[in-house]
Amino acid sequence: MSTLPNPLGGERRFYAWRGWQVAYVVRGHGDPLVFIHSIHAAAWSAEWRQNVPALAEQHTCYAIDLLGFGASDRPPIHYTAPLYLDLIHDFLRDVVGEPSLLVGSSLGATYAVAIADTHPELVRAVVAVGPAGVSRLVNYGGGAGTVVQGLFRTPVVGKALFGALVSRASIRFFLKDIYAFGLDRTAEELYWLSANQPNSRYAPSAFVGMRLNHDIREAVGRLQCPLVIAWGTEASQTPYREAKTVLAAAPSAEFMPFNAGDLPHEEAPRDFNIAISAFADRLAATV
Repeated sequence: MSTLPNPLGGERRFYAWRGWQVAYVVRGHGDPLVFIHSIHAAAWSAEWRQNVPALAEQHTCYAIDLLGFGASDRPPIHYTAPLYLDLIHDFLRDVVGEPSLLVGSSLGATYAVAIADTHPELVRAVVAVGPAGVSRLVNYGGGAGTVVQGLFRTPVVGKALFGALVSRASIRFFLKDIYAFGLDRTAEELYWLSANQPNSRYAPSAFVGMRLNHDIREAVGRLQCPLVIAWGTEASQTPYREAKTVLAAAPSAEFMPFNAGDLPHEEAPRDFNIAISAFADRLAATV
């Protein structure tokens, strides 16, 4: 089992899925909120550490570590978007067990939208923070992606490349880019710890090889459930101007801009939590 800390509080549990252990944290009581983290070399559910404790006061919050990240197993398999869609679907069905409000970030938001589209019985609503799959990260990797992914998976060169990618200096540089108003030192430590677990390079290698991309350009506009698009006005990885493209594809979505970078739920947590709590209250009032 992973030695990673649990910065979300609550209880860390494990979901046995296809022979692997998938970690998740559950905290609170009430209607379920399910958090799906973004994907990058150091990604994991610690991204939601400013949100789960507050929102768990009125909701049962689940925060999953996708396979290959965080405290979940990190098998040396070939990771794909369909694999993660299957995992999230099965997690919602087997662990949560009732229709949920999904809160996803970047590709995590992409997967949340995709699940809501294909399995509406599992999803009450979606909050998509800077979702990919509309203005970026749409196309599945081709030959070039295969080469890049293969390079990162090699025993010697791959380890060296990934080691440089997840050094403290590299993670600090990445965080300085996505935080608009100053680096979060706690985040730096938590992301470094996760990225330097054994077998950490396999899932991110699929990301750089574009194997985790997923096209939701049509799905985002035909959802049967309420959709919120959240965006940081100072975002750099997913620039604020791209929100227009996403909203054009989903004209009925509610838009929530925040004065923050790419992770408004981390950088403006109070405003984000208040907005999501109010949205959840409106959702509950419609039942």
